[in-house]
Amino acid sequence: TIRRAYQNQLHLFSQAILRHFPEGTRLSRPSGGFVLWCELPPGVDTLRLHRDALKPHISTAPGPLFSVKDRYKNCLRMNCGLPWTETLESALRTLGDLAKGQLCAPS
Repeated sequence: TIRRAYQNQLHLFSQAILRHFPEGTRLSRPSGGFVLWCELPPGVDTLRLHRDALKPHISTAPGPLFSVKDRYKNCLRMNCGLPWTETLESALRTLGDLAKGQLCAPS
């Protein structure tokens, strides 16, 4: 069924995010829809991550877009409605590397 296919996609996205994103990344699934809310470790600026990810043509939804009080600076909303492909795996790997790079960069 379609519902089962989307559940599988959510599982594949979740596993790839946990595999490639920095240690300490936490996932939750808001009710309704096929999205994941990713809370990255403090020190990751998802607005900067968004800008950096545009260079390799990866689009993200940084957490501050979902707050009127400038919150969720280290969060991303991930759309999991796309069919799983190696291209998506590669994009998540790149996002994870960019996020890890922020944590390693001198302040």
